[in-house]
Amino acid sequence: MHSDTPLDDWHRVSLWEWQRVDQWGNLWKKSQGCSRGKIIRGALRDLTGVLDFHFPDFDHPLRYLPIRKAFSLTPDKWHIGLLTGSTFEIARSLLDNYNTALLENPLSLKILHDRIDSLLKMEMRGFKEAGAQGVMIVEDLQEICPAPIEPSLWREEFQPRLVSLCEAAHGLGLKMIMHSVQETSLIPEFIDAGVDCIQLDCPMAQGIDLLEYLRDRYHVTFWCPVDICTTLKTGNEKIIRAQASELLQRLWKGEGGFIAGYHWDTHSLGIDPQFQEYAVDEFISKGRRDFMQSPHRHPHRS
Repeated sequence: MHSDTPLDDWHRVSLWEWQRVDQWGNLWKKSQGCSRGKIIRGALRDLTGVLDFHFPDFDHPLRYLPIRKAFSLTPDKWHIGLLTGSTFEIARSLLDNYNTALLENPLSLKILHDRIDSLLKMEMRGFKEAGAQGVMIVEDLQEICPAPIEPSLWREEFQPRLVSLCEAAHGLGLKMIMHSVQETSLIPEFIDAGVDCIQLDCPMAQGIDLLEYLRDRYHVTFWCPVDICTTLKTGNEKIIRAQASELLQRLWKGEGGFIAGYHWDTHSLGIDPQFQEYAVDEFISKGRRDFMQSPHRHPHRS
């Protein structure tokens, strides 16, 4: 569950366009048929005001009351607190000229990053007190930044921060989950930083051979639906079921290391919800240890 409480809901500004201001002061817009939208103006005009910029109050107990209530109504579930974002995503959203500042004004930007890290750790504590067992970072770099930072720069500036966030989560007894869209090449770095579970909507972009290797080598868990970028869009029941079965055989293996995923927004994908039900049926019918141990299952590749 998310603790984000926007200052303003979506309001129509033209026949086909809506806008809203989020809790940070960023201006968003979306068009007809879009569920999320994108930021068109960051709240932080420049880094001269980085020390005085007013951040949301992540320490206020009232912020977590709806989350505590929702968790208490589902005591049989494993509860995940959805963090407001990653250090990179929040900073990039706030500052329009972020990529330039990253190279030209790194010291001031580090101050911004430090402040964001402190907020995220505060949010983790709030989730823990509300009853969460894990926290999740959703980093949709593809949506936020069309030209992501170089992997070497990410490793220098952001991997140590992710390590610190993972340590903070583990210190609270929380598991760290990370959703990543574009930077699948950084999955080994996420694992090295201490991420326990990686959520991927397009697992075939990385390749199931590599995911299986990482799962076996580092005992990391992957949380995936059938690939929404390719497989799901075919609408082909046989293909969709085959990939769902392969994910179970090669990433779960009747042991663990895999969470069967379900993409919540089939509308934005432009697909018939029934396509995903093929995968759901496959996951439910074959995602049982007694089935994996039966002669009916196909052996995974070694």
